[in-house]
Amino acid sequence: MRTKTIDVDVVTAAERRVLESFNKHKYISMSFSGGKDSICMGDIVIKTMQKYNIDFSRLIVVFYDEEGIYPDFEQIVLEWRSLFLSLGAKFYWFCLPIKHYNCCNRLENDESFICWEPGKEDLWIRPMPKFAIRHHKDFYPGMTYQVFSKNLFQDIYQMVGLRVYESVQRRQSIAGQSKSKFLYPIYDWRDNDVWLYIERNNLKFPETYLYLYKTGVPVNKLRISQFFSIDTIKTLPKVLEFYPNLFEKIVRREPNADLVMLYWETDMFRSSRQDDTFNIEKDYRITLREELKKASQHPDQYPGYKQVKKLFARVTPKTTSDTCRRIYQILIAGDPKNRTVRVVTGKLLEDSKDYPDEAR
Repeated sequence: MRTKTIDVDVVTAAERRVLESFNKHKYISMSFSGGKDSICMGDIVIKTMQKYNIDFSRLIVVFYDEEGIYPDFEQIVLEWRSLFLSLGAKFYWFCLPIKHYNCCNRLENDESFICWEPGKEDLWIRPMPKFAIRHHKDFYPGMTYQVFSKNLFQDIYQMVGLRVYESVQRRQSIAGQSKSKFLYPIYDWRDNDVWLYIERNNLKFPETYLYLYKTGVPVNKLRISQFFSIDTIKTLPKVLEFYPNLFEKIVRREPNADLVMLYWETDMFRSSRQDDTFNIEKDYRITLREELKKASQHPDQYPGYKQVKKLFARVTPKTTSDTCRRIYQILIAGDPKNRTVRVVTGKLLEDSKDYPDEAR
């Protein structure tokens, strides 16, 4: 990814990007989640529009309610919804039966979670807001929010609070886009920039971040999404510590969530504890090869079998144990969005440098 250094701070740069977006496009949609990045982006968007007298009717804010969210996140979004509406912006609060990947169901035939699923109203984790949009002509049950969002805003550019420093996958995602209708005002912000901006501007944020931090989650891992995604599943057991009643509802909604309590510190959920010790305890080149043999006999029991078959074909004697560990985790846990697959593909290329073609 090409980078360019400019002599301005990240806040000024973000303001310029927002202003340039409205100068180029009549309408802008903005994805809002209630998380720390969205809060920073939302505050900058509002202040920039007010500073340059940009009509708020040109802004469409979108919140995809995933049903399984923390109570304080819902409260934050409610407050920002009121603020945006009072300024004259549109605010779409969608409660649609959107399909998400559910890593708790890796042993089932259907590894999905349908939020706000019709027919399961008595199991919903929380009541659906009365003002929420429950139906849309461009949506069909089981559609992912990425596909729906693309169809919904075909001619409107979308502003997203994605930051490249959150993960290598996100950095590669932005770097690989030559033409895109996505705008990233705070893409170059680091974690310290986010928290410093929140402090200096006295912005309210979900206390769940503080709870997770107090239970040992590092600052760079403070990410919140629907409870059953591979990115946040390891924080689920911590819910029991500060939201015991919520955890009961989660297990009632998804009984396999109990698996996380039992096995979250194993390779099934890509344990960070195992990541810290793998060099000492295992040679994952051997582990991967042995596990792949087992997987060939029972492929239905390995979520990432098809992906790993392709990756393993590129493994050479110079492939490191670290790279094989990542491939092994894909085999065990799956990678529905191909995020880790993209990283591993780059690692395989790095490992194979200077390795003779005829020896591969």
